[in-house]
Amino acid sequence: MIGLVKIILKILPWLLLVAILSWMLIAEKLDFGIVEGKKEIYQNTILTRMESMGRLELVQYNFQEVTEVKKEMAKIDLKLFKMSTAPFSPDSKAVLISQGSAAGCIDLGRVKPEDIREVKDTVYVKLPLPELCYFKLDLENSRLYDLEVSGLSREDRKSFMNELYKVAEQNIRESALKMGIIDQTRANANLILKPLLEEIAGKPVVLQFALAMDGERIK
Repeated sequence: MIGLVKIILKILPWLLLVAILSWMLIAEKLDFGIVEGKKEIYQNTILTRMESMGRLELVQYNFQEVTEVKKEMAKIDLKLFKMSTAPFSPDSKAVLISQGSAAGCIDLGRVKPEDIREVKDTVYVKLPLPELCYFKLDLENSRLYDLEVSGLSREDRKSFMNELYKVAEQNIRESALKMGIIDQTRANANLILKPLLEEIAGKPVVLQFALAMDGERIK
């Protein structure tokens, strides 16, 4: 019995060596190895957070402006000359000193899985173009001055005032675009959004922006 044990102990290392070599040969033939886990889970985490944020406002401009609208009195065209209908329809005028705001944002809800890719230890995220989220008047802090609408009917007066507010609101939009609100939104994405995504990913993030398509305009 003791002799059998000694024989087993002598041949055991050789049996283990043969087993190891056999396993290495089989693994090489069948291409066994460690399969890396899919990275989609990690990307979906970022994507889910982006979708929950939706439109992310990155910059807001505040304005105070003066808007004046005049409407001349109606005239009767007699071909040779024009005759005023005053005093029945005198000139109308209004001056609006208004406050308003405009905001630039990025719609993160439009980011797709293919817009997020990982190269080595860095995550690349392609974002949609920055846009003008809104532009609006602050009616509570806007005041009318030098209002002359006595010669207008109720309907014409309403139409005149709507035109005044519309002009003032459009001025806010044009001023915001001229002052570079879109470029500032793009710059703030790197200042505000990039650190947030890096915290979620735990890796460096590089932001890229989609190219403008033909006919695509700033909203």
